[in-house]
Amino acid sequence: MAHRGEVKAIVTTVIPIPAQEEKELKETMQDIIGQGKKVKLEQKIDPNILGGLVVEFGEKVFDMSIKTRALQIKVLAPTCNS
Repeated sequence: MAHRGEVKAIVTTVIPIPAQEEKELKETMQDIIGQGKKVKLEQKIDPNILGGLVVEFGEKVFDMSIKTRALQIKVLAPTCNS
């Protein structure tokens, strides 16, 4: 893939991404990686993330899942009572 200038992006969601949203996500990813490389989007389904999405490409991970947000709130909640 690398020698063809392709970058694999794995998108994890709870349900399959509709075609229009997949197209928009691919375009956004293309803007991020820049010209000269082509995004190859792979979808994964994982009900454990509860909602939102996780995007992995190269060494980057954008975790916008509800599971991660809930864990962050759980960690921060005790400090909010002070």
